[in-house]
Amino acid sequence: MSSLEDYVSSRPTRRSTAWREQSESNRAAWIEACEGVKLRGVPAQTAAKWLIEEKNCTLSIDSIRTALKNTMEQYVKS
Repeated sequence: MSSLEDYVSSRPTRRSTAWREQSESNRAAWIEACEGVKLRGVPAQTAAKWLIEEKNCTLSIDSIRTALKNTMEQYVKS
């Protein structure tokens, strides 16, 4: 069994682009979901399901819900 340092040094870290930043249509869908949650009271879980089913978001529902809540201020102006 190796140490964490050995493990990290032997495997390069990959940075990925957030789904919402991969295309303009993804960004628009993300903003629409954020606005729905913050301004219209749509449940974050419903917005997440919409992103997955209608906009082909590849993230899990829980990941989307968390990210929506974490990015509200960035994407939605009160």
